[in-house]
Amino acid sequence: MNYTIELSENRKFFRIRPKVPITTKIVRQWAVELTEMSHAHGILHFLFDVRDVKNVSTILENYMFSYNEAEELKLQKNVRSAILVNQEDESHDFVETTMKNVGYNVRLFTDEASALKWMEQEIEKEIEGSDLHI
Repeated sequence: MNYTIELSENRKFFRIRPKVPITTKIVRQWAVELTEMSHAHGILHFLFDVRDVKNVSTILENYMFSYNEAEELKLQKNVRSAILVNQEDESHDFVETTMKNVGYNVRLFTDEASALKWMEQEIEKEIEGSDLHI
């Protein structure tokens, strides 16, 4: 497989690690799997660790994914996705922009601790706004 998906130890998010350069074809594959896993486990937070791989899809392919394919795949807009990138790699920037423009909560990070903190803050907000009390 071209990527791994793991449930975090605290069972609050999925960690996705691609093993090859990212294309929209690979993104479609993991999107289907993540949607199923998200529904099965009730988890709405994803950490994409792409520090070791570049996005090699064209700008048009990334645009078409964000504006057409994401809706066709029925990607959940209530998901929070932190994308952990290499500081020198700007190949994921356009993806963040286009996904935000169509209503997805996506944010790039170069520091894993910051990404985890951002996701944790989002999880706490959800718990405060629900009937769940821990």
